[in-house]
Amino acid sequence: MANDYGKEAPLSYNKYLRVPELIDLQTCLSSPVHHDELLFITVHQAYELWFKQILHEIDAAVVSMKEDRIAEAVQAMRRVGEIEKLLISQIHILETMTPFGFSGFATN
Repeated sequence: MANDYGKEAPLSYNKYLRVPELIDLQTCLSSPVHHDELLFITVHQAYELWFKQILHEIDAAVVSMKEDRIAEAVQAMRRVGEIEKLLISQIHILETMTPFGFSGFATN
């Protein structure tokens, strides 16, 4: 994107990560909106992003193994292990939601 001087504007954090579009994806669908619905959506969307990263790392590990780059394959799989630890710790956030809070939007 060019600025007023015809030069390319530096790529910002928000533009690079498409933060406005990302934030728009956390749309509550229940009516009326329930407080815990945003938590449920946010945690599960984060899980989906981490699952995508896990698949990316496993694919990289397979390529590295086929090319006899064992250290790179091990590093990719270590990263998968760390992501899995993160995913396990995230489940505790959902445990702060009561069954009543969940049923407020899940049954609509």
